Amino acid sequence: MAARDEVEDDDDDYMSDAFLRTETVADVRPGLLMTHEQQRLHDQLKKRKEYELLNRTPGLKVLEEQGRQAGLETAIDSGNKGFALLQKMGYKPGSGIGKNNSGRVEPIGIVLKTDRKGLGRDAALKEIRERKKSMIRSRKSAGPSVCKFRERQAQEAAEKLDRSDLFRCQRVCRQLDLEQDIQEPSEKFFWPEVLLEDDTNEESIEEQEQDNMSISEQLELVIFYLRHTYNYCVYCGTVYTDEEDLKGECPGPNRQDH
Repeated sequence: MAARDEVEDDDDDYMSDAFLRTETVADVRPGLLMTHEQQRLHDQLKKRKEYELLNRTPGLKVLEEQGRQAGLETAIDSGNKGFALLQKMGYKPGSGIGKNNSGRVEPIGIVLKTDRKGLGRDAALKEIRERKKSMIRSRKSAGPSVCKFRERQAQEAAEKLDRSDLFRCQRVCRQLDLEQDIQEPSEKFFWPEVLLEDDTNEESIEEQEQDNMSISEQLELVIFYLRHTYNYCVYCGTVYTDEEDLKGECPGPNRQDH
């Protein structure tokens, strides 16, 4: 009877709690000389890890991707009403579409959007890049202008207001971007300025000179980004439901509109 108990003890279930308590005590690192008991524990631990690896449940995203891929790779059968209608119109599986059967054979691929960027963000950034280039070209072609004293004073007052509005927009832009897990601004002036170490080189200085836009130009682009990416108006202080709601309720993008 005692011999039988010893055999049962030697064959402990490696999935049992007793094994889990024991495996943390013994040092079974590879390369060390092991006793018979340590070797047994090492083998049981290896089997347990292999068992967990084989029975690991895939994540939700993996399961969704597998199901989607399986669906895309499965051909539509003849019992499908739409497919049956195409066959009545003369379509044959494997042939191209169109009058001369010279059109597309494979369906258009599905590209899923997996990032957290707003649907309008990419289009807004593209438009901003074009506007930025246009502003730089206009400034270079205009050359230096001579303003009268009163005009210069009016410009300085307007710039002061623009600077204040720009700072408000930058703070809101940073907050909304971070909420969407966007860790860096699309343009440096989209977020409030931060003090950086003096490690600029000639290349970065040239880049800064090229992108040295006026306050009003920066304000215009940040406002455009906020409105088209987040449906937000800094002067209304409101995030609207969608673009249609923004256009219907907000009087316009500028301070003068409000």
